[in-house]
Amino acid sequence: MIQGALKSKMIWWNVFLAVLASLELVASHLTTLFGSQVAAAILLVGSLGNVALRTITTQALSEK
Repeated sequence: MIQGALKSKMIWWNVFLAVLASLELVASHLTTLFGSQVAAAILLVGSLGNVALRTITTQALSEK
């Protein structure tokens, strides 16, 4: 299952979003760089990307 997770675009996308969110929580990097509305939009687009990846996922992690 771990090997399947490492091949998953959805897993990597969520890791990327988690890093962005943690940067924002720890030191407001996104807000400082882009402003609060753009920072919120970046995370919103990230969430929508997550939904899009989920809709195209056809294979279970255990099968990868």
